[in-house]
Amino acid sequence: MGSALLPILGDFEVALRNALHRALSQHFGGTDSFDWMTPRSNPAHAVNPAAPEFLPAWHKLSQESKNNVSSVVEKIKSKKGPGYVVTPDDVVAALPFGFWEVLIDGLGHRAHPAGLQASILANVFPTAPDTLAVPHGTQAFRRRVKNLLKRIRDVRNRIGHHDSLWTTPEFNRQGDVGFIPRQPRHCVTSLRLFANNVCWFSGWIDPSIPTYIQDSDHWWSLQVLLNRQALITYRKLGGKLGTYRAILDAIELPRHSKVKRAQPHLKFVERVTSRRYHY
Repeated sequence: MGSALLPILGDFEVALRNALHRALSQHFGGTDSFDWMTPRSNPAHAVNPAAPEFLPAWHKLSQESKNNVSSVVEKIKSKKGPGYVVTPDDVVAALPFGFWEVLIDGLGHRAHPAGLQASILANVFPTAPDTLAVPHGTQAFRRRVKNLLKRIRDVRNRIGHHDSLWTTPEFNRQGDVGFIPRQPRHCVTSLRLFANNVCWFSGWIDPSIPTYIQDSDHWWSLQVLLNRQALITYRKLGGKLGTYRAILDAIELPRHSKVKRAQPHLKFVERVTSRRYHY
């Protein structure tokens, strides 16, 4: 289940970070990719050596976020060589998920210009629901986004740390935690709701993203696993070699057009299981 969830979480993370980077780049530089996150050269230093060599980054970051950026820049230079010019896209691609969560939470800080949060979040989440009642610039909107991101990060960290997914709690579309699974069958429902919420939340960024995710092989694979019959098959075989193939064989395929796009996945599984890989 963890490996099936990761591509969906990856799709969401890439969409979120790209949207935030584009919004901040447009705000500070009038272009889709602008260096808003690293210190900038100070032109006055060339005239007056006593002047600081660098000015702060265009966007004010917390010390932890500054450390994240500088660490990423150093890692890229160590891989590419000291002469490599690190681009904003390089940095954005390497920053951790938590960086973007902290960045959104900090948009309402009084150190930022008035209206910055509304401007950025309206560009990042143009199709967010209920914005007439809860506008992009309000604390309530930012809190809702923060809560939803926290729920996503929790599952992402559980998978990354090989932690248990059985007690992944359900949560509503405000990001408030609800029922906590007590049985494996509860977890099947909880993770299905989780995946649906990730797709729904990604639609705040662009309505085409949920369609893209749900029309993919990894979404289909996850739906096969998040099924009571899959749980029964796993219990019967104890997770030994061939369990995943048995789950695929036991599940009745949906009778609609997406089956055709799912078929290559079945051929791939058949080819791989013939090599005796473990699932």
